[in-house]
Amino acid sequence: MREFDLLQRIYAANVSLGERVAIPPGDDLAQINLTDRRLLVGVDQLVVGRHVNAARTSIEQIARKAIARSVSDIAAMAGRPLASLVAAVLPPDFGQERAGRFADALRESAAELDCPLIGGDVAFHSDPSHPLICSVTVLAEPASDHPITRSGALVGDTVYVTGELGGAVEPDGTGRHLTFAPRVKEAIELATNLGGRLHAMIDISDGLGRDASHIAESSGTQIRIDAGRLPRHEDLDWQAAMSGGEDYELCFTAAGEVPARLGEVPVTAIGEVVESPGEDAPLVLVQAEGREVRADELGWQHES
Repeated sequence: MREFDLLQRIYAANVSLGERVAIPPGDDLAQINLTDRRLLVGVDQLVVGRHVNAARTSIEQIARKAIARSVSDIAAMAGRPLASLVAAVLPPDFGQERAGRFADALRESAAELDCPLIGGDVAFHSDPSHPLICSVTVLAEPASDHPITRSGALVGDTVYVTGELGGAVEPDGTGRHLTFAPRVKEAIELATNLGGRLHAMIDISDGLGRDASHIAESSGTQIRIDAGRLPRHEDLDWQAAMSGGEDYELCFTAAGEVPARLGEVPVTAIGEVVESPGEDAPLVLVQAEGREVRADELGWQHES
């Protein structure tokens, strides 16, 4: 494995990056030409063995998911992708051929998602047991007058989700979490059509329970969800639909009417934003089978 051979392979694709990239990979910094625009910047990482099953996931699928999950964060704020940067730590026995395929797949996935790869860094770990770690930074700009945050939910808003929830990760590690489409176009359509009526939004990566709680906490409100209205994959119960994670659908709050579909993607009203009863009150309550269930922790979180 020779680092500079891999980097030269990456640099060879600079010509495909387009006019927005004034300084492409190969220098200490990349430059994107912006004129009086606001820049959105975010970073996320994918750890093999944590976010994907190495035995059941191809190098190409790993690369695509690494890019797509960061682009999904752009969608969560109704942004337009501009560019991405990748920092990857590879096991020492990764091999030149696999490293080349990984670099190609990262570049191709970034281009597919309209978030061109403009730079980054590659390092090689000394421990053969160390997993592949891929950190993706994305650059974007708001698609409307302002980015849509988690903190704007208002009492009286309706809570919506796009698509269907649950079952994204199969028991063997395969599933839709490897092939999902970030809802960038749908988020931009929402922001454009609803304007100031779109108040808060998040992408569902850790499970609807936890992610909805982020909106409620940031907004100082409570969210109430009707379990019977949740759009679910297959024959999942409402707990599985809210806690599985890795859906990468949008959860948003808005006032007034919202389209039933965004292109081919359905939109479902699942609940409402209400006034928080107090500091220690549940952030998310689900009405299911005639009872109320606290759902703040229905989802996934990192634990060591």
